[in-house]
Amino acid sequence: MTNVIEYKGYKASIKFDDEDQVIIGRVLGIEDIITFHGESVTQFEKAFHQSINSYIKDCRD
Repeated sequence: MTNVIEYKGYKASIKFDDEDQVIIGRVLGIEDIITFHGESVTQFEKAFHQSINSYIKDCRD
């Protein structure tokens, strides 16, 4: 198992929080701090994609 997920060339860390029972991610390799989470793998992946799409849009604007 890998502890990194990738989308559109951006990578994020994957960490499971036992206390809150959520998967937490943080985008790697950029100066901005972008974090996201999900209660399932599907929610986590969707949150990551939404975060990256928003970040790309914000950078363009």
